[in-house]
This record gives sequence, structure tokens and C-alpha cells, in this order.
Amino acid sequence: MPRRLNPFRTVLALVSAIALTSGLAAQTKQSNLDTERLLDISQREQKIYQQLAADPEYYSGDDLERHLNELILSYSTYLSENPDDVSALILYGKLLRRIGKNDEAFKAFLRADELDPQIAVVKQQIGNHLAETGKGKAALTFTLNAITLEPEVPAYHYALGEILYTFREPFIEQAIFSRDALDREMLKAFQTAVRLEPDNFDAQMRLGEAYYDLASPDWKAALLHWNKVRKGSPNDDLLRRQILDLHKVRVLGKLGRSEEATALAATIVQPSLQQSKQQVLDEMSVY
Repeated sequence: MPRRLNPFRTVLALVSAIALTSGLAAQTKQSNLDTERLLDISQREQKIYQQLAADPEYYSGDDLERHLNELILSYSTYLSENPDDVSALILYGKLLRRIGKNDEAFKAFLRADELDPQIAVVKQQIGNHLAETGKGKAALTFTLNAITLEPEVPAYHYALGEILYTFREPFIEQAIFSRDALDREMLKAFQTAVRLEPDNFDAQMRLGEAYYDLASPDWKAALLHWNKVRKGSPNDDLLRRQILDLHKVRVLGKLGRSEEATALAATIVQPSLQQSKQQVLDEMSVY
């Protein structure tokens, strides 16, 4: 025989369900409002950067400071009400980095990492700060974590290469790496950055210079690299092409091909490169 429903319990269940549904709806509405509010702050920030990119003189110094202070206030107010919003912490941290408040930015990124330890860009930002403050081993750990989380981001590999170069002596002294292993991993990091973003001229330049930074500089590999980058450089960018030629002059000199180096040096006419060219020629005369 089926049990009779208790009308009182049925009413209580309905009331509870209605209350729960209303509560969830209110939370959803508040969540949507918070999202819109954060998006508005972010869009205001992006508009400032876009205007500066289009016209660096668009804002006066005082006007720019006022806009940035308004953004800082908006983010800090939002976070006082939503302290566990990871997206807001990341945006706020990046803003603080841009305006040079690195210690405050570091705290924001640490909090974001505490809330969600699976965000690569947060690991990268923490690693950057640690490297800048001389904490190489910790910087290495966070940067490797960023790469593990997002291995296809070239900036993370570039940062790894710089950390390995900058802290090579303490890493070797602490037996974190042998010199051979460190050189190998540094080159690999810069090569990966170039592979992932071949049009990034800064990454191409750093890879070429990395061959100089080895315990035994690989001048032949460096020359091959500069030849390849030079071949792919735009014909209308004379300065870039002559920067590459200047590197080739140096490498040719190191390889004992002084006549080729001198002939190539004579073609470098950019005024801004003359002092550097003379330094390279003076270096060649020594050996």
C-alpha cells in the first residue's frame, strides 16, 4: 500500500526549493554584475593603452596619472568586495607591474596562485619578480611550472633562457646544473622560443647571442643563425639588416675570416651603428 504524502512536509520541501532557486538566481545575478563590472574596468584600462599606442603624447603626465589612479582604485575596491576573484587579481597585478609597483603586484599574483595553482601566466609573473629580485632558484621553479602548464607559449621559454643565463654561476656552484647541461638547456630554451614565434626579432637576436654565451662559444652556429635571419629580414628595414651584418662581422672575425669581416663592415653605414662597428673592428685587431 503506497504511503500517504505528508502535506506539511510537501509544503516545506516546496518552500525550501523555491528559496534555494531564488538564492541561486540572486547569486547568478550578482555574479553576472561582478563580471560586467570587472570587464568594464578592464576595458577602460585597455582603452588607455590603445590611445597611448596610437599617440604617446595623448595624455599629459598628470592626466595619465589620474587615469591610472582611478583604475587602481577601481580594482582595489572590486577586490575588497571579491577577494577571491582570480581574474581580478591577475588584471590588478599586471596593472601594478606596468606602473612599477612590483611588490604589490607580486602579492596579487601570489594570492592568485594560492587560489588557483594551475594558471601559467601567474607562475610566469611570480617567476619574473623572483628573478628580478635575485632569487634565481625560486624563479627557475615557477618558470618551469609555467612551461609545464602551457608549453606552447614562447615567452615562457624565453624567460627560462634568460634565467639560466643570468644565474648560471650560482646554479653551477649549487650543483643545480653542470656547465654543459646549463648551456644545453639555455640554448634549447631560446631555440624553442624562436620555433614557437619565428617572426619575433628579439627572440631571434637572443638566440644568436646565446651562441656567444656558451662556455665554448659556437661561432659557426652563430654565423649560420645570422645568415638565416638576415636572409629573411625585410628589404626595407635597413637598420635591422645592418644590425645583423654587424653581428656577422664579429663572428667572421672570431672565425679568422678577417677580410670578409672588413669588407662587410664597410657596408654598414647606419650612423647609430658606427660606434659599435668600431668596437667590433678594434676587437678584431687584437686577434
